[in-house]
Amino acid sequence: MKKLIAFIILLLSSQIKLYSCGYTPYGEDIRYSMFNPENFEYHDFRAFYYNSNLFGYDFESQNKYESNIYDWHNFTNKKVSIASINECINNLSETDVEPDSKNEFLQYLYKKKLYNVIEYLRMAYKCESLNTVNEAESWERKENPKFQKKNQFIENLKSHLNTEKSNYLKRKYAFLIIRVAYYNNDQKLIKQLFNEHFDKKAKDYLYYWSLFFNCFENQNASSSIANVMAYSPEKKYAAYYYFHDKFNLINALKNAKSKEEIANIYAYASVQKTKPNLDYLISIYDNSKKSRILDFLLLREINKLEDWIYTPYYTNYLPSIEFSTYWYKDGISETTNTLRKRSEKDRLYAQKVLNFVNSVDLSTIKDKSLWKAAQIQLLFMTRDYTTCISKINEFGKPKNLDKVVAQLEKIKALCLISNQKYNEATIVKDAKPIILKYKNDEKFLFSLGRELEFRGNVSDGLALIAMGNKVNEGKQNYENYYLEGTVEWQGNAKKNSGNLKYFYEYFDYLDFVYGAKELQTIIDKLNTKKEVDFEVQLYQQLLKDKNYLIDLLGTKYIRENNLLEAVRTFESLDEKYWESNYNSWERDLYADYYTFDQNPFYEIKHTPKFIVSEDKFIVTKLSVTQHLISYLKKANNTNGKDRDKYYFLVANCYLNMSQYGHSWMMRRYNSTSNFNEGNNQSYFDEIEYRNCGLAQQYYQLALLNSKTEKFKALCLRMMEFAKYNYPNEFNKLKTTYPKYYGELSNCENLANYFSARR
Repeated sequence: MKKLIAFIILLLSSQIKLYSCGYTPYGEDIRYSMFNPENFEYHDFRAFYYNSNLFGYDFESQNKYESNIYDWHNFTNKKVSIASINECINNLSETDVEPDSKNEFLQYLYKKKLYNVIEYLRMAYKCESLNTVNEAESWERKENPKFQKKNQFIENLKSHLNTEKSNYLKRKYAFLIIRVAYYNNDQKLIKQLFNEHFDKKAKDYLYYWSLFFNCFENQNASSSIANVMAYSPEKKYAAYYYFHDKFNLINALKNAKSKEEIANIYAYASVQKTKPNLDYLISIYDNSKKSRILDFLLLREINKLEDWIYTPYYTNYLPSIEFSTYWYKDGISETTNTLRKRSEKDRLYAQKVLNFVNSVDLSTIKDKSLWKAAQIQLLFMTRDYTTCISKINEFGKPKNLDKVVAQLEKIKALCLISNQKYNEATIVKDAKPIILKYKNDEKFLFSLGRELEFRGNVSDGLALIAMGNKVNEGKQNYENYYLEGTVEWQGNAKKNSGNLKYFYEYFDYLDFVYGAKELQTIIDKLNTKKEVDFEVQLYQQLLKDKNYLIDLLGTKYIRENNLLEAVRTFESLDEKYWESNYNSWERDLYADYYTFDQNPFYEIKHTPKFIVSEDKFIVTKLSVTQHLISYLKKANNTNGKDRDKYYFLVANCYLNMSQYGHSWMMRRYNSTSNFNEGNNQSYFDEIEYRNCGLAQQYYQLALLNSKTEKFKALCLRMMEFAKYNYPNEFNKLKTTYPKYYGELSNCENLANYFSARR
């Protein structure tokens, strides 16, 4: 509840620029995923994870060190530590290459008198200062000093290459020249050296590093660059970054020399494909079954399906990445129904992927655990809950896959909850220990809550969502909390409405979407004794917020104009609650703007002097409802006195409970003036809240029961005010009671007119 109030404060605060401009969640804020790629060993593919940014700079090598470091380690017959080699290659400079160096690798080289290697290292260090691209060098290149310096250095490297007797170092020198030539825009030299020293030779890491540079300016390089991505951990990201725009699948396939290369080409075409990719996965499998990138791409396809299925299904948001828009056309907003339809459409695609996974011979696959876990995810997506649970039990609990097992346990709980009929769904026994085990996973609890909610068990469903909200309770930085820390979802009571409001808190959602009947069911559940520890933990947050939920229930009865149920509900709260929440000098959870600072019967917004109060009382929802019932009883009594007065006071109250009034807290927890009728259709009383129909009705009754023309004029004036607010010409008043129009068209003399009702 504290987070509810804090969020409202953020929304209304002009000091927080982000919210003053309006915040709408999108992208990774709303993408729904349970199959976390970080739990598998594909961190070197991190730049190609499926996410709303499509493609970023967050990546790391498959190995701890670059291939070059391992190569030098093997050169020393593994007698020198890899760490010292890495320090020498990546952290030292030319001036550090001395006989008295403390670096273990350099000590080894001097001890073995490998001076040619030492000279190579010096030349490699010198390369670093020249390996930069300067666009200005494209002008007057022959006269450019940097261009001339690179040319001179390349000639020096060529001299070392020609005189070097070690083939091992010759290839390294050749690569150095190729790299400097790339920064010198000398593609001809790159091609020459590649053909002489790398083409048709051993395809080690230097081959693929050199091939990468040889692909620039090569019109038929698509197949080659696909191989670079497949076999070079260090160039994997660069191979995509620099070449994906020019990649030609048809051309690449024409130049493929083996089935393995065909698989690599389809893999390259897949790593950033945001559309369904099953056909390419099948092609990769048909050509190279033991392909690590195939395993990763299956993982990526599952993450796509999660976004396409779960994001609209659980949160009522469009998928974070639009691969095609089935239902969103011409700027028309999505509805819950259309979002459900697109989710169901993508479940059909999930079935096709599942059929492929089922057809694969796992003995031919590298990462069998990934494929088994993917199969389980797909079974849940396609609602084959029984088979899904069976496969989870078969998967077991491998010690090296703890995080994957945790994911599957959560899927098991979801299956147990989901495999129930509407209005018969409960939290079954086997799901309870899983829920308690992962009670700090808000997204998991939210998913379970939604599955129960969809099956008619709103009480337990909302309890789980509230339990999940509690995970981030106590965070002081509310701005970051609402941007990063919780599940975000949309909803509306009407499934065919496009005006979906977004939520972070169960309370906001319960307030907006559900009526008094559903909330009454939740309150009744809270009033039952919780004897089992699971129920105590499940309903802990709702029980903590019980008084506020009762307040909300009474507010919903006010919206339905069910005053007797509203007062009964409000009266169940003790006096301390009203004292702590609805007075100007002491506040509990509500902010200062959420307070009754005027009496809704005797004071009108923007009207300093209206009616002298004859019935003074501390204004709370309870006292207002009690007086409203009392005044209506007096007004409706045909034998009573001052019926016009009480109808008028009742009308004032209904006016003040609208968007135009100062007591909107009777109906809302926050309010803005919005003149679009029905903008928030989920609220039962939205039309009344915007149009003040009850206020007009009771001003009309006050007019009909009035004994003086002067008071009738005031009633007519207030009817027009309730209907149109300001600016207002009061045309009916002007036509019907022209002699009072001048005074009543402003708000200065209204008190006199009220006292003139007799």
